[in-house]
Amino acid sequence: MPLQSMTGYARILTTSKLAQYQLELRSVNSKNLNLNIRLPRLYAFLEAEIHKILSQVIKRGKVDFSINIKIISDELSSIDINEEMAKDFYNSLDELRKSIGISEPLPFDVILTNQDIVTQSFNENSEKMILEDLRPVLIDALEQLKQMRLEEGKNLELELLDYLDQIKRINEQIQEEAQGLKQYYRERMKENLEEFLLEIDKNYAEERLEYELALLAEKADINEEIDRIKSHCSQMLNLVQTSDENDTVGTKLVFYCQELGREFNTIGSKNKLKSISNHVINAKSIVNSIKEQVYNIQ
Repeated sequence: MPLQSMTGYARILTTSKLAQYQLELRSVNSKNLNLNIRLPRLYAFLEAEIHKILSQVIKRGKVDFSINIKIISDELSSIDINEEMAKDFYNSLDELRKSIGISEPLPFDVILTNQDIVTQSFNENSEKMILEDLRPVLIDALEQLKQMRLEEGKNLELELLDYLDQIKRINEQIQEEAQGLKQYYRERMKENLEEFLLEIDKNYAEERLEYELALLAEKADINEEIDRIKSHCSQMLNLVQTSDENDTVGTKLVFYCQELGREFNTIGSKNKLKSISNHVINAKSIVNSIKEQVYNIQ
């Protein structure tokens, strides 16, 4: 199933029998769901329902939502004029005009600059009608956003599968070359202890060398790390290939990335072979690239 990116954009311009709508949705990556809903003050009553509808579809990401609504039905709203406020406002400005020596009369429409004087309002029934009229517009916008996020998710999936394949190949090379670690430690230990071994009983020296070598080999063994890397890659591949488009797999993939990085760090600290060190460096670079991708997956 396709992955869903957290990056997307949708824009809707439409007109119904009740109103004209201009709506925008933008989403980017975020650890959790963060909805930023911007509404004209007159339509604040819509916020709770918009939040509910968005959160039912979008599970992760920072989402900016904005909308402009122009009512075209005369039956929905009522106009209220605060006459006392209008008189006080106009008279105050007119006194100011006179005091600063402006001879031109104050235009009447200056009253409209004060948004508290002329207000538009809706009754409960009108609010319900607007909400029901807006609902399909929201659904269309969310579908548009989702399709863009799925398209981006396809690209992320291809890159992620390629990176996982590279990690698996590097891990196989490390496993193959790790067979030479014991011989490496034997040669280094013999070099360091050769003179000392000549001065004591040969049989004892050989037994002691094998004992020390066994202890060192146990400390330097990286088979468990190799096996865990195989398991993490398998789990990540399973998440990518079997997840539903609405699943929030991004957080799980981030966890496995952290585990991969930890295993390669452990291999690097145990290992003394230059070839394996180079593999570890390459693998950690690829893991960082994977992190960049999975941080944008829902």
